[in-house]
Amino acid sequence: MRLNTIIGVCFFIWTVSCTQSTKKKEVIFAESNSPSNIQYAKRFSIAKQGPFTLVYLFGNRANTDTTAAFVLYHDSSGLVQFPRKIQRIKIPCKKVAALSSIYANMLSELGALNALAAIDNFDYVNNAAIAAKYHQGKLKELAKMPQIDLEQSIVLNPDIIFTFGMGEGEKDLDKKLVQTNISVAIIVDHLEQSPLARAEWIKFFAAFVDKESRADSLFSDLKKNYLELKELASKTKNAPTVFSEIKYSDSWYVPGGKSYMAQLLKDAGADYLWKDDLQFGSLPLSFEQVYSKAKNADFWINPSSIKTKKELLSFESRYAQFKAFKTGNIYNNNKVCNNKGYSTYWESGILHPNRILSDLIHIFHPELKTTSKSDLNYYQQIN
Repeated sequence: MRLNTIIGVCFFIWTVSCTQSTKKKEVIFAESNSPSNIQYAKRFSIAKQGPFTLVYLFGNRANTDTTAAFVLYHDSSGLVQFPRKIQRIKIPCKKVAALSSIYANMLSELGALNALAAIDNFDYVNNAAIAAKYHQGKLKELAKMPQIDLEQSIVLNPDIIFTFGMGEGEKDLDKKLVQTNISVAIIVDHLEQSPLARAEWIKFFAAFVDKESRADSLFSDLKKNYLELKELASKTKNAPTVFSEIKYSDSWYVPGGKSYMAQLLKDAGADYLWKDDLQFGSLPLSFEQVYSKAKNADFWINPSSIKTKKELLSFESRYAQFKAFKTGNIYNNNKVCNNKGYSTYWESGILHPNRILSDLIHIFHPELKTTSKSDLNYYQQIN
């Protein structure tokens, strides 16, 4: 059952049927008495059923089938009406494990930092309030290594764990973690195809900490600003050509034409050189393929963690052949980093695509400086 048939549903029943000796799960939906207010995101939905809030995840990369559902409640009376397959969570959650600095930052911006009990790896944190809580000994690190610390997770026993998924459905679930009976939400915001869709995930996290009004207000403000900036950029007469990233080993991974980054560049009034590509992810290309298309491009952005042109050349001397290198039009999103070198762009930029868009408009269209924000939030010029 596809997403466009289920937005705004109230509950589902998981049934099992057999077809040609193969068991198959089916998800059955009923009419909702409260339509979802999700405007852009396609990978989750929220609906109301009386006093209950129902949250659905659509976590398969290849489709938008339902992969998990949660019923959120204040009072457990009436929970019996929901199938066992739905995870039951009392809200507001008092103890949350957010295994990404992005998720932790969203909780902070919702004013729910008191509920944050664990993070994945402190090395990635830029948020000052989260850092302070960590230094006070009030935050656990549950995923310092590639695998989650199962023993520490059991000891902490959070109300829910928010963790990253690759969009592979049940394959994304840690089987040992599932056996602990701790509720887990596999987050797939990176599968969204637009900046506003990714930012709208603030509403997903808000539902679990009972901050939905705050999330609606935050999203409304950033959306308004984003659309105003997009309109501003649309009035420009020139669209400078742009490419991004650098080569790793034998491949240069550039954003696909349907990707989040491609959309940002379009909205900023730029001519992204791979805009006609139909991929949502990244394209692995050779140096020669990129050079043939981008050698005369006006701008080069997001060259990994590079901070100087000298450093850039230390990886590949042929980078000096690009026009953008010669003219100095190289900009990177690492203006503000923590002491481990991780940029706040990745932590807070997902929730504030309007700030990223403002930066890009400034870079590509300096003539608009008087009408858009004068200072860059995330970007700096590489000299």
